[in-house]
Amino acid sequence: MKRIVRYLGGTLEFGLCYKVLGPGNGCTDANWGSGQDRRSIGGLAFVLSGAAISGSSKKQSTVTLSSTQAEYMALTEAVKESIWLQAIFVDLGAKRQVEMVPHICVDNQGALALAKNPQFHARTKHMDIQYHYVREHVQNKQIALTYCPTRDMTADIFTKALPQPAFVKHRQFLGLVNYSVEVKQSVLDEDIDSNEEDSDASAGEGRSC
Repeated sequence: MKRIVRYLGGTLEFGLCYKVLGPGNGCTDANWGSGQDRRSIGGLAFVLSGAAISGSSKKQSTVTLSSTQAEYMALTEAVKESIWLQAIFVDLGAKRQVEMVPHICVDNQGALALAKNPQFHARTKHMDIQYHYVREHVQNKQIALTYCPTRDMTADIFTKALPQPAFVKHRQFLGLVNYSVEVKQSVLDEDIDSNEEDSDASAGEGRSC
């Protein structure tokens, strides 16, 4: 608890920074058997316009028998979140956002294969309902799954403690930035643009003479 309070106290000037043409996609990850009761921690995040619009860190309801099963359970939650977000954006008429949220990044090749290849079904009968749920949406092209290397998996930040470089990297991808720094940089960029415009104007007047 002390670490949480210390972190919040040191990041009071941080906030989500959205951009008009920022990237968008979802990601999901799981830390297998990390709880004291050996239940895995699943995490997910969806980013639109350069910053997070949805995120979750939750202990899974059952003990999983493999890292693939833990990742697949986390993927199921991400798929449900994506379907819900798609429904919201359809109601809002946000076409560009509807096209982005179906894309989910996964860093486990086994979970990716389960969602795309029916030949693995006989080995995963204990995951039957989740298997059909994810696979149905993949087949209907409501969800598009992409492999993402673990080092680039932003959802990792929701499943366990990370080294500072990785933590800062994933925090930035979520669009969580220091506003005091961003404002200063924005003012500096505006001054540079203004000076360039003045220089161009002066050069034009010189040529006209």
